[in-house]
Amino acid sequence: MAEIVEHFEREARFKDENEAEIIRQKLEKLVNNILAQVEKQDRRFHSTLIQSGSVYEGVKVHQPNEFDFMVRINALTNKPLFYPCEKGDGYVKLALEEDEWKEFKDEEGFFSPNQLARHFKKLVNKSLRDTEVPEGLNIVRTNQDLVDGPWGPVFLDLLGNSSEPDDPSGVMYSETHGPATTLYISWEGGSSYKNLEVNVDLTPTLEYPISKLPVQLPNLPQSVDECLQRSGFHVVLAGFDVWCISFSVAEKEILCHSPDGFKVCFRVMKIMRNAMSECLGLDPSLIPSYIFKTVLISQLFTTEHSWEKEYWSQQIDNALELTLQATARAEMHSFFIPGYNLLSIADHENKLRQCILKEMRNGLRGLKMNHTPEDVKETRQQIRVLEMIDLLEYVVSNTLSGKEPTMVWNKMFVNIDNIPESHKYGNFWNQFTDLNSTELDEYAYGVLIQIWSLVEDFFKQLLTSLKGELNLLAQKFYIRTCDKKKQFEIKHKITTKYAVEQMPLRQLVYEIAHDLAEYYSGDEGYSFWTNLHKAVPVSYKSARSFQDVADVTLNAGSSEGLSMFKQCMKQYFATIPEPYLMTLVVNYVRQIFYVAQDTLRRKLEYITIPE
Repeated sequence: MAEIVEHFEREARFKDENEAEIIRQKLEKLVNNILAQVEKQDRRFHSTLIQSGSVYEGVKVHQPNEFDFMVRINALTNKPLFYPCEKGDGYVKLALEEDEWKEFKDEEGFFSPNQLARHFKKLVNKSLRDTEVPEGLNIVRTNQDLVDGPWGPVFLDLLGNSSEPDDPSGVMYSETHGPATTLYISWEGGSSYKNLEVNVDLTPTLEYPISKLPVQLPNLPQSVDECLQRSGFHVVLAGFDVWCISFSVAEKEILCHSPDGFKVCFRVMKIMRNAMSECLGLDPSLIPSYIFKTVLISQLFTTEHSWEKEYWSQQIDNALELTLQATARAEMHSFFIPGYNLLSIADHENKLRQCILKEMRNGLRGLKMNHTPEDVKETRQQIRVLEMIDLLEYVVSNTLSGKEPTMVWNKMFVNIDNIPESHKYGNFWNQFTDLNSTELDEYAYGVLIQIWSLVEDFFKQLLTSLKGELNLLAQKFYIRTCDKKKQFEIKHKITTKYAVEQMPLRQLVYEIAHDLAEYYSGDEGYSFWTNLHKAVPVSYKSARSFQDVADVTLNAGSSEGLSMFKQCMKQYFATIPEPYLMTLVVNYVRQIFYVAQDTLRRKLEYITIPE
């Protein structure tokens, strides 16, 4: 095992430490320049840059292509109050009663991480225009097709576009990947890493003294207690409406003062994960590095073995065995918050994690692989069907019980990769929602008149659910839709009304759901369903409406299961009263208006609502 560990240890090293250090220094200068401009845009966002992540912990592997920074908002240090949330220990909601920050309150009166994140993204984007970029760095622009297309209003908001008129240069740099504002930087200097694309994550954070921690700490080693007294803790954005408790600063100090052998073991586990994931056709992020860090830190303070070179293979083997056992149980507790489980029994992907971990163990022990890429692909496809079932049941059961499946809608609009697309109706929806054109082609008009009665009923219900400016924007969008229809009829001299068979709502909803299942049935759709599935609460109890489908999927294979699922969906929708289906559609579109309101406001400004 020792030779295998040494091989992976060599693979984990940077090939050019000097150039990596130059990249680090230049990136830190760039980020500080950006934050200085951010503060000029909004004085409330005077901040302190906190270096975090693997580069600063000394455990980054292979190349310097990822940098993580927390951005401490100084004015909010130790201010917002903590409230529990349904996600349990490790997560909180915040409340802040200060007029200066009232714009960031959500509908329930809590201090919204989503609204804060979007405002921060806008500040970053505006600041980039005036930020001095160090020599050798080039900030990569977002694909302009994203913002020019019909989904542009939603993408613009998620990407952090300003509510001001579009910049003529089309400057658009950051993209949403979870809570962070991610900048894509091309390194164009040096030679060893020339043209390396570097991801830089900026995550707004709030700092507190450890005495304010809203959960009970376990009995920790004295050195860790002293570390926490110095560093305190932070809360970082964790999706749409909750904050996650973070001990990143304390973890960095622990790793920086840990034995060199400890860091070697951590790096080897990460590079082994990457290698085995690639062999199996899986994404290494399936097993976040934080999982390994949690296990290794526990070993650091409990193991009797040394971290000298002769013990590296044994330490890694022990850590892999513990991680594998925890994944099988779907139970791994945070080192700092024992009540916070880093895994979930409802997460079907635990099966894939076990595949990677088993092959890491086999590789370490010099054994042959037990899983083939074909086996793993089939497991992935089975998981996709199971996730579809969970999502459909959760969304519908919430709607039938009078609850809005807010968590799913929020998950869709927190990342541009989560926004659903369509094969069958994609061209129609693109033209229907396009704010850059008032024209419809013959196909789009044909679909529109088939669902026109549904469109009118839909807007009536949507308008009753929206208030204030959102209501006005919805009225303007309806006026624009009518104008598109009228313009086509004038252009094609359609002067008389003729009967067109109207599509029932139940059929339309079924066809959209069926189309989603088709569109995201390949490998490219795997992450779509997995990301959305994370919005289903762990506490959700399935109605088991598709239990037969789940059984067929696991026993007869994913193809049989997916085919049966698409057939059973039609029967399932037939049992749901149409008023509930309309409510479901309205709730979904209402979220689109909420997300895209800044751009809708500008694009629809020319429309006057009749008295």
